[in-house]
Amino acid sequence: MTEISTNRAVVSDLTNQFTSSLSDVSFSTKKSFSFSQSSAASGLKSSLTSLSSSISNFESYASSDVQKLMTIHQAIEKAERGKS
Repeated sequence: MTEISTNRAVVSDLTNQFTSSLSDVSFSTKKSFSFSQSSAASGLKSSLTSLSSSISNFESYASSDVQKLMTIHQAIEKAERGKS
């Protein structure tokens, strides 16, 4: 059987780095604009909306991944304690 182990310090460091980096990922527009006849402005607005949505999705998925990592780490620790 394959031996699986975990390291609290490594997991903690990784989750801290990942979580703190999420605060650096943000996007918001500073100005709004409306050019009803401009395809360039329309395309830009669509791209910015898509970028904002992508960043929100990334933040959500990253937070979920951090939670999953912690859950796996805790399960491994519990299994290791059960062996003792």
